[in-house]
Amino acid sequence: LAQRGYTLHNYPEDTLMPGENRRSLTKSKGIHDLTLRERAILEYALQNDTLTIQPITTEKARHRIITSRDPVIFGEAPGPESRHSHGRRGFVDGRINWKGLPR
Repeated sequence: LAQRGYTLHNYPEDTLMPGENRRSLTKSKGIHDLTLRERAILEYALQNDTLTIQPITTEKARHRIITSRDPVIFGEAPGPESRHSHGRRGFVDGRINWKGLPR
């Protein structure tokens, strides 16, 4: 995404993030790592314009994302039933943290 000049916003909380490994698999297989439930959640988010792709507007912002200073994927804010107080953020270097949108 970042190489093409985009970021992903409101990625569903209960869905494996791109680059995130499922513990039961030894090697990532991309979209095939997602369970049927996770695929349905992503499909719903895309159909209802919840999950959005936004352009990176400046070269400085693009550089910060490509160098993993800023995230390329922004997770949605966690719901009231979540054990997390903030949403996930995914970085180009593969790191994922829970310092995104607050509940």
